[in-house]
Amino acid sequence: MSGSLFRDLSPARIDYARVVAAAPSHDPAKLRAFLAEELPYVWLDAYIAVMPHQHYVHRITVDDFEYLWDSSGDLVARGAVPATSAVEDRLVAAHGDSRENRETRMDSRLRGRPLGPVDGLEPSRRSPYDKGHAIGHAAGGVLDLNIIPQLRSVNRGGIWRRMERYCQQNAGTYYFCRPLYAGLSSHPTEIEFGLLRADGSIWAHLFKNYGTVDECEEIERLYREKIGALRARGEDV
Repeated sequence: MSGSLFRDLSPARIDYARVVAAAPSHDPAKLRAFLAEELPYVWLDAYIAVMPHQHYVHRITVDDFEYLWDSSGDLVARGAVPATSAVEDRLVAAHGDSRENRETRMDSRLRGRPLGPVDGLEPSRRSPYDKGHAIGHAAGGVLDLNIIPQLRSVNRGGIWRRMERYCQQNAGTYYFCRPLYAGLSSHPTEIEFGLLRADGSIWAHLFKNYGTVDECEEIERLYREKIGALRARGEDV
């Protein structure tokens, strides 16, 4: 993506076939265990390669899924980094085994959840975005850490839905979602969805998560204006 507000995302690209080839065993259970242990480090390295800010990434497990969460707001609150140098708190990756989720989705909580800088857009420009689940609700995903701004055209159809259905129809499938950020805001410019097939290969797809470059740059400017104003008032983000 062009534009001075953004960094090149090419260092974040991952060759998953190469990761699988490095596994000591391709026995399904051992391969799954290897990926669940190895990929968080691969994802974190890729994240740092693009955004070499001071990170504060936690590994948080909720209902058997692990979420890698960059809580830079904690660093700002402690005075370790200035607000203008910190990224917005955001999901780095989520992964785990699909399972049937019989719990009713709490849409009232979902409706009240903000979408970060997207909420600052005019309604007509905000409407193409959903409060998407990194880990689908039907396959075991929760709210809170799991919610990301996602283009409706991606979230509700096409390859994304085919991949989600695969996970739902094949309980126990190891899968992951990795938002990719080119700027400081919590709005991913790309979202990667991947899963481990029964044959031991990884099916991964990268989805663009913005309408136009101008729109994406406006989302980033809105966040930077927010932290700039807070910083000027001596407040935390």
